[in-house]
Amino acid sequence: MVDALKQINSKSNTQPQQNQKVFSLSYPVFLILLILIALLLGFTFSQFFFSPKIAYINTGKLMIGFSEANKIEQSLKAEDDKWQTQYKQMQDSIQASIDRMSKEYNKATPAKKKELQDQLSARNQQLNNFRQANMRKLEDLRQKKMQGVYDKANVYMSEYGKKHHYSMIFGTIAGGSILYGNESKYDITDDVIKGLNERYK
Repeated sequence: MVDALKQINSKSNTQPQQNQKVFSLSYPVFLILLILIALLLGFTFSQFFFSPKIAYINTGKLMIGFSEANKIEQSLKAEDDKWQTQYKQMQDSIQASIDRMSKEYNKATPAKKKELQDQLSARNQQLNNFRQANMRKLEDLRQKKMQGVYDKANVYMSEYGKKHHYSMIFGTIAGGSILYGNESKYDITDDVIKGLNERYK
């Protein structure tokens, strides 16, 4: 009887020690869980309150809407029309020469035929040189005049981005890397066009 009571008393004394051991094993796990939860909450908070503010601009639409760019394009078109008129006059002159040459070509001597051919070739080469020279001239003129427009747009965009606290503003072009964007949320093209036209009236 005494031995049985000793065994019962011995079991009851070891039970709290076992419970303490279980708690001591579970505490590190509980601490790790608390740390993970804190990290997750911190990441969520930073994503919500400190995510970068971004936007994009449709550069093609911007150049169409910017009145100063339109004025330059109109002046370039007038220049292009002028040299196209000259080019057409030269073409008509060559065609008149061809018509005249064709009447005497069949009756001409071999030497005269070669002379007519050389004259026609020279006129055609002159026409091609005129065309290429004016295309280069027009392109150089476009780059020179539009550079001022690009500079003004870049200065304004820098000021706009700082004023509205943007981290980054992208520019979309045909075949560019931005394939889709939520226009109502990220597209600021219209607002920028309005600001540019007010700045550079």
